Amino acid sequence: MIFKNYSESATLLAQKIKENLDNFSLTFINQESEPFAKKVAEILGTNLNDSTTPKNLIIIDNGATLAEEYNEFTDEIKKTHPSTNIIIAIPVIPESEKETLEKICDTLLYLHADPYFFSLDQFYEEPSF
Repeated sequence: MIFKNYSESATLLAQKIKENLDNFSLTFINQESEPFAKKVAEILGTNLNDSTTPKNLIIIDNGATLAEEYNEFTDEIKKTHPSTNIIIAIPVIPESEKETLEKICDTLLYLHADPYFFSLDQFYEEPSF
């Protein structure tokens, strides 16, 4: 186990965001990652989707989304807001998807990349907030 629970990983990811970025907006890619994204936003003291033309748009994900699922989402952002920097922030990623994720966005923020990623549950002692 790497994290006690999702709250702990949300706190650590929020700290990493604070260390690396300012002037950003937060969003999420799917409903499964929404509770995690809301927790990160709460820790950062901001709201989700709080700017229509952000300088830095951070896509918060809990780690369940596959890298290929980001393509359409990030392509749409690049078309509508070409000057926006796209940042993907995830607590845990499969090592095998790291390179793909780095190509999809401008910056990839993550806490742990694992070559033996089978499910999110393997990284948490408690699988909930």
